[in-house]
Amino acid sequence: MITCKIIAHRGLSSLAPENTLAAISLAAKNGAKWVEIDAVACGDGTIVMWHDNSVDRCSDSSGPISNFNAQSIKSLDCGSWFSKEYANEKMATIEQAILLIQELGMGLNLEFKLYQCTAKEVVAPVLDFLNTHWKDTDKLIISSFDQAALDYCHQNSPHFKRGMLYDKIPDNWLQQMQSIEAVSCHCHYLHLQQAQVVALKKAGYEVYCYTVNQPELVTEHWNWGIDAIFTDYPQRFEKQPLHI
Repeated sequence: MITCKIIAHRGLSSLAPENTLAAISLAAKNGAKWVEIDAVACGDGTIVMWHDNSVDRCSDSSGPISNFNAQSIKSLDCGSWFSKEYANEKMATIEQAILLIQELGMGLNLEFKLYQCTAKEVVAPVLDFLNTHWKDTDKLIISSFDQAALDYCHQNSPHFKRGMLYDKIPDNWLQQMQSIEAVSCHCHYLHLQQAQVVALKKAGYEVYCYTVNQPELVTEHWNWGIDAIFTDYPQRFEKQPLHI
């Protein structure tokens, strides 16, 4: 398989603030082999490791991410909302995150979120950086809910593996995945059906489920043949027999 069975969602986000360098480092310290992080654009084109379209939920400020730039993000406290231990944790650029993940020898699932931006604005600069700094294409999957982002990756950096992200898998999933030469399908575990797993596996794709925070929630999914899960709590799965 491409990844490992357990992928730390937004870093070890149950024990550190999500999508921060601290969460990535803690994931590695606790034995995680792969992490999933998100990439979004600030107003000046700076690409940051961040999930939302605003800074409201995970910082001490408010407003759309487009209101911020490379300088103003430095003033944000992105850790106090989680705990005092992480007070003044800073928002990281995607370049900082990629370099840290490389240094730690981890695999990366990088999710692009376009929001109001174009694929060229968000994806292009990150691909340029990856093409210079990422050493092992077997330890990288690029995923997105945005077809335009995956189309751009397919057209401009086809050597990077791509995964299609779905909430609910649509009827035309095969056409969509073939169009970007995807290697994997990433979907919400609650909406996944056994027949879909069988069809995806028969078509040659790996199947990953998000975001699974209790082992018992996906007991049947492992039996169906899923390959991996994204979780905020990889520590809960350490002693689970993952039906390998």
